[in-house]
Amino acid sequence: MISKRTFKWIYAGLWILRICFALLGTGYIHPDEHMQNGEVTSGDLLAYHTIRTWEWSTALPLRSIVPAFTTTGIPVWFVKFFLSKKHLTQGVQPALLFRLERFAFLVISGLLDYSLMNLVSPPSDRRLGLLLLASSHITNTFQVRPFSNSIEAVLVALSLALSRKINSVKTVEKSYFLHLLAITFVTGIFTRPTFLIFGAPIAYQVALRTFTCAGTATRWLRLVVPPFFTAAVVCAAFLVADTLYFRGTLDDLVVTPVNFLKYNFSSHNLAEHGLHPRWLHVFVNLPMLFGPWVLWLAVRAIVDCTTSFGEKNGKSFEVDILCPTIIQMIILSLTVLSMQPHQEPRFLVPLLLPIIVLITNTGRLACVGKAFWVSCSIFNLVLAVLFGILHQGGVVPSLFHLHSVVADASLGTRTSIIYWKTYIPPLHFLGVDGRDVTSDIISFTDLAGASQDDFVASISAGDYNRTFIVTPVAMWSTLPPALTNCMELDKAIFPHLDLDHIPESMDAGVLDGLRLGVYTLAPKCIFV
Repeated sequence: MISKRTFKWIYAGLWILRICFALLGTGYIHPDEHMQNGEVTSGDLLAYHTIRTWEWSTALPLRSIVPAFTTTGIPVWFVKFFLSKKHLTQGVQPALLFRLERFAFLVISGLLDYSLMNLVSPPSDRRLGLLLLASSHITNTFQVRPFSNSIEAVLVALSLALSRKINSVKTVEKSYFLHLLAITFVTGIFTRPTFLIFGAPIAYQVALRTFTCAGTATRWLRLVVPPFFTAAVVCAAFLVADTLYFRGTLDDLVVTPVNFLKYNFSSHNLAEHGLHPRWLHVFVNLPMLFGPWVLWLAVRAIVDCTTSFGEKNGKSFEVDILCPTIIQMIILSLTVLSMQPHQEPRFLVPLLLPIIVLITNTGRLACVGKAFWVSCSIFNLVLAVLFGILHQGGVVPSLFHLHSVVADASLGTRTSIIYWKTYIPPLHFLGVDGRDVTSDIISFTDLAGASQDDFVASISAGDYNRTFIVTPVAMWSTLPPALTNCMELDKAIFPHLDLDHIPESMDAGVLDGLRLGVYTLAPKCIFV
């Protein structure tokens, strides 16, 4: 068993590591970490040129603006207000903007730790659970990035903590926590409607326990009806905010959760984002997120709970009520999410805290040895470095570099910026005024995975004073000499791991295979 002093040192070290991954790690996991949050709020608040994806279309908006504005919008607004008071004309710099977003989610991730402390009773077990949570690569990557799944995971954790409070306090105090739970549930549904899948077992257990505590149907209704009114008020607030944001008036009501479900129930729409086998969540995504050792402990914990179902024997509340609730959550979420043909690992991120709580409260975590902790630490560190630092790690720094180049440019210099063979760049980190793009002073083109012919055609088009091309050095090596001779390396950014073009990266060598190049195109150079 770990001592209290040793725990403090290790836990503090893991928090320092989390801070470093949050503020310094420029790894780029998935475009949604930017496109579902910071790209929208920065475009609205700072008038930067940004890309608004299909989820934010005014015709059928799928995302509520409230979670995005609350998490990244408010910090940006405060900094913008502070800078305007100081009469600074440069505005919010992209590097500062990047760290503001990450810091906001770093703070929010602490709610997972808080929830775990309220869900695990014995201090010794609680310490082990906190170490497993803090060392998880999910905590150090997904949870410190502005994913909607990260917000959903925190709301699921808070809902579990509130359910424990509701089921363990007196009747008078239950009402307060029921109101908080109602607010959390509505926020979760408007953040991601999939929250309903994770929250349904919690709602069922809370309804069952409050009815048992009330004794009669009349007293139970008196207890639960006021929180339903609270939920209705909060829901109305979300509807008004979203409708005003997307429509400008309240004439045409916008219900983003309904739009979200309509879109995702269409197989045609899901096919545009990629179709996966139904077994991917269980056999690939779960092991990749949590590791085989943690999953094995979770299976053992589930067996422990199911085999002793109905036996009291002095069991604690956590084992008697909380663990069955978590088991129901795991089974229901895996079943429903696996029915969808589009399956990404981040959809299962909300299961992190419930799984850790489950194996901790059943005593399984206290029985493991050093081999478990060493293997888990290596697994999590490797994946944290892979996704937190290496994966597409040059895209965001390249935008910082281009911002400094464009900002220092003389007035009237027409500039073209082209990205090829990278993830879609989050343009709020480029930090250019939308009016400069509208007036064609600055042109931006994302070629994504376009063919070499389309790439050549794109850089041949237009009449600009200068052209910047951002592409992995490995992909530059595949271009014909006539073109590479016209491209001069302005800045090489390391590290940048491109998992979509592994053969080309291996052919380029270890160093060039892990670099992203910012090239300048020589003017009037003949390459076609």
